[in-house]
Amino acid sequence: MSTGYNHTYFIDGRTQYRSFTAVNAALMVEPDGIYAPGSVSFQIGGDLTPAEKAEVAERFAVAVTSWATELRAQADGERTTADELAAAKAEIERLRAEQGGAA
Repeated sequence: MSTGYNHTYFIDGRTQYRSFTAVNAALMVEPDGIYAPGSVSFQIGGDLTPAEKAEVAERFAVAVTSWATELRAQADGERTTADELAAAKAEIERLRAEQGGAA
């Protein structure tokens, strides 16, 4: 199923995720940790076979995993830069102390 519009939702640490397979396969994204306005439900239609539903969910998972991997790489890069900056500041302080505290 295709739609002619886009939605953007901002999620944070309170967001919870639940999934169901009882009636329609569904993934619930609950930004405030509860099913309330702002929650999103991704459902896979019942006209697909169980194998086709699994394929749809796997494609979804691949996209989310790729997104998470990219975000982790960015976080690791930022941490490395911050660590290098802290080490450089420590080295400057060490050199100042060697010089007798001169600026």
